[in-house]
Amino acid sequence: MINLTHAGGTIVLPEDLAWPDEFDWSPVAAAEQRTLSGALIIQHSTRQSGRPITLASQGASWFPRAQVQALQALLEAVAPMTLEIHGRTFEVTWRRAGNAQPLEATPVYRLADPDGTHPYLITLRFQEI
Repeated sequence: MINLTHAGGTIVLPEDLAWPDEFDWSPVAAAEQRTLSGALIIQHSTRQSGRPITLASQGASWFPRAQVQALQALLEAVAPMTLEIHGRTFEVTWRRAGNAQPLEATPVYRLADPDGTHPYLITLRFQEI
């Protein structure tokens, strides 16, 4: 089960969304520096937050247009949201820094005037806070 809970309620997301960057993040950061003698100094620290979480249809998971519109309305929110992914819970916000587009939605097939049930492929970009 994948749920996105916000101040106005909960949006149930498709269970089969992929999490392509699940293992691209490390909770430990390191900084390296050389001394004048050439010795290497490595400083480690634990990251408190900032994990990117991308959920994507990847061509397989369809999402109705009405729910895409509900997600689009959430783009205005800056308050933290709770993302529950298959029993794991994260406090998140939309990832907006740089050129990140927080929500991408592409219709599965083209219609001139789609209704609320028209299927879309989605990509959601969050950042753990």
